[in-house]
Amino acid sequence: MRLRLPTRGLRWHFDHNDGHLIDKWVHYFDVYERHFEPFRGAKPRILEIGVSHGGSLQMWRRYFGRGATIVGIDIEPRVVELAESGIAVHVGSQSDPDFLCGLVDRYGGFDIVIDDGSHWYADQIASLETLWPSLTDGGIYLVEDVHTSYMSAYQGGLNRVDTFVAEVKRRIDDLHAFWVDDGSLVVNEWTASIGAIHIYDSIIVFDKVRRDRPVRRASGRPAFETLYGSPSDEMIDAEHRAQLAALGRTMARLRRSVRDPKGALERASRRMSG
Repeated sequence: MRLRLPTRGLRWHFDHNDGHLIDKWVHYFDVYERHFEPFRGAKPRILEIGVSHGGSLQMWRRYFGRGATIVGIDIEPRVVELAESGIAVHVGSQSDPDFLCGLVDRYGGFDIVIDDGSHWYADQIASLETLWPSLTDGGIYLVEDVHTSYMSAYQGGLNRVDTFVAEVKRRIDDLHAFWVDDGSLVVNEWTASIGAIHIYDSIIVFDKVRRDRPVRRASGRPAFETLYGSPSDEMIDAEHRAQLAALGRTMARLRRSVRDPKGALERASRRMSG
């Protein structure tokens, strides 16, 4: 049974923080809550890239509960002093695939990755490409401070093709590769594993979901014989016809009558008048 934690949110933990320093843009907390709340009490494995003073690691620990595995990484050697019960800290670069893969080998695939590291696009891309394959199905990959893609101090700029935001635009194309019919883009691993991409001011969130080509289905009876110049019957395939046939069975009619007596009388009246 899943343990339900007190409803105090991350903003509450931030405002009442008496631990290590936390530095966050205020609007981030609503984004965190929207994507992280389902993991509360579920013992998630969390990797935060960029430890700084260690305050956010403590915040995640309080928010997700004592069953969570909290891992932080940073290039600053002193961060190892910030490890405590339930919080592991390692020194290494987010752009080092061997280092990141070593963490996966040690802790298993992470359920949540929070990239609050260097904010340089090359590092952001390297971490995403390395960690995405091992992110658990249903997991979240959240990248903070992506506004640096637009800042000259980080070699960013509007319409540049080598920023993290530009990389995300390519991932949006991958998400829709099923529909590219001219051969310019083929279905790939990104296509088969990105469930959604959520874009906020300065934050981009990826949902990891294994998926196949989308399937289109229809149900119910057409209201018109033709619509938009085409016969409505063309929309009805064999599976749809079976669904319509099932609607005419005695038990199906009885369920509709119990659920909607007034509607049942109206339908009966129409049949009789027709």
